[in-house]
Amino acid sequence: MNANMHKLMKISGFFRGVVLIATAVVLVYLGYSYWVHDEIRFANSMLFNELWFDDRASRSVLLAIQSPILISLILGVYWLQKLLSHFQQGLFFGQQAMTCYLWLVWIKLADFCIEIVQHLVTGYYHGQFHEKTHLELPLDFGNITTLLLMLLIVYLLKAAREIEAENKEFI
Repeated sequence: MNANMHKLMKISGFFRGVVLIATAVVLVYLGYSYWVHDEIRFANSMLFNELWFDDRASRSVLLAIQSPILISLILGVYWLQKLLSHFQQGLFFGQQAMTCYLWLVWIKLADFCIEIVQHLVTGYYHGQFHEKTHLELPLDFGNITTLLLMLLIVYLLKAAREIEAENKEFI
């Protein structure tokens, strides 16, 4: 195994640890904000914040509205850990790594859609208690660009895997 491959494996292991630590910090922060400050600081909007402090609104319903984003975060971390684990073992172009990466693409796409639906549901729920509801749908072009780049990377990884297979057949 060459030195560059070994270096990539070590970097993958390092980032795997960084992702776990960062996720733990985020989850502790979210828990602290919820239990100590009675606030939800995870992917919420102005309408959500108004409802959170409105006694007429059910906090259980509001938590249910937010839960898909938290679930997608946990799923994303799981599949990212699995992908980095394959990279750490030197399996950069294997089918398992591609499967993990495809899961990350699908989670990112679902997260994009969930965020829009979440704002619509929050706006509808806000309308149950307030006469005026100003709804803004999040169309973050950074997320759209990220999705397109992820799809491009999927294409490039598949092409690289095919080239690698042809090279092995040629030898």
